[in-house]
Amino acid sequence: MFTENPEDFIYNSSIGVHAVSPEGIIIYANECELDVLGYKKSEYVGHHVSEFQIDSNCLADMMERLSRFDELKNYPARVQGTDDIKYIIYNSSVYKENGEFKHTRCFGTEVEKFIYDAFMKHFEF
Repeated sequence: MFTENPEDFIYNSSIGVHAVSPEGIIIYANECELDVLGYKKSEYVGHHVSEFQIDSNCLADMMERLSRFDELKNYPARVQGTDDIKYIIYNSSVYKENGEFKHTRCFGTEVEKFIYDAFMKHFEF
């Protein structure tokens, strides 16, 4: 039986988790997400996602797909960390209430550049 507090489970997960409002504001990030990117919570949560996503076309495509309630599966993105560019593969969906977009549910895994490049050969935005 699962007895751990679900919030603690997510916050201390070994995969990056964040949520973004329909307006693009990061409203939640777990410890792994913050650690991978090198930001403090105050430097990341509450900021617009465009401050971190390097490719504006990629971000526009992600938000457009999510606004249609499409799921993102194995979606490659380059994200600005505090020290360098991070290559992240995202899986994301939208949490909605009464048909209204409330926030994203994003799960990200940092990968090496050569893996990111392999994903990009089969991806278009």
